[in-house]
Amino acid sequence: MKRYSFGFETVPVALVDDLLIGSVHDGRNYKILLARVMGEEILETHFLSGKNDWEGHSIARIEGGYMIGGAAEGKATSDGGVGWKAYVARLDEDLNVLWERKIEIRGNEATYSILPAGDSIFIAGDTGRPRNMGFFSGKFSMEGELEWLKDFGNWEEVVTASLLSRERPRLIGSVKEERWKVVAFDFDSDGNFLDRATITEEGIALTAALWNDKLILAGYKENDLWVWSKEWEVTLPNGAATSPLPLGDGLLVGGEVEGTASVMELSPNGEVLWKKSLWERGWVEVLGKDLAAGVKEEDGKTVMMVESIGEW
Repeated sequence: MKRYSFGFETVPVALVDDLLIGSVHDGRNYKILLARVMGEEILETHFLSGKNDWEGHSIARIEGGYMIGGAAEGKATSDGGVGWKAYVARLDEDLNVLWERKIEIRGNEATYSILPAGDSIFIAGDTGRPRNMGFFSGKFSMEGELEWLKDFGNWEEVVTASLLSRERPRLIGSVKEERWKVVAFDFDSDGNFLDRATITEEGIALTAALWNDKLILAGYKENDLWVWSKEWEVTLPNGAATSPLPLGDGLLVGGEVEGTASVMELSPNGEVLWKKSLWERGWVEVLGKDLAAGVKEEDGKTVMMVESIGEW
């Protein structure tokens, strides 16, 4: 297990291949963190920043490099901040920015999910402030041309989980009306709205994944860690699930249980095969095939922890 700190806060959020994306607070502002990892070792770091605060939230592999998403030019506050613009950028293999776009809709946007599809990129996130929040979805060409952008919904609060694809793009998100529920929104490739369906009338999905072609939700229900499929659900007291990773016959789930970073494996019928506690005062944010990464509260700072799965 290795500990890394690049400021007052160092938070990994997503991983593709050997590249982590997240955010770092350097004492003045937030900036986007890009870190190449091999096992528990960070080989190199890159930072993206500019006016005010920048945060990294999503990443996808494409031919010749990466697409990243997040939020830029906002001012972070305890209730989410103000002035954020949704951020999208294409990087080459050396992590140079080939193009970047900043999107304003209602105010306070962030790109939480990226879905490559042939020669295009779909993006999704949320927009607005509490009591006037919605989702957005858009499509870019690989050259950075915005082909369409749709803004929809008006709820008290929303949480973007993931943008998934079967025959067409599907946005999974949680919305708060009288209570929280998880909803799916379907679009065609031209951005035309096709359908809205309620998946479950309870719980908050922080992320979603397809496992053996079945939808998996991971998040929390009331105060408990929560993993859901159509056939079963798993809850553990006092926690949250942040990172499902399908691995053939098993599903790894990272998160936090009673203040301790944890990882467990579920069988196809929802049985907990094993559960391992990692570091205290923290949680797992990211799971890869050979590592878990997350955060730990330590001496008034938030530091990044990386542990190799090979040691488990």
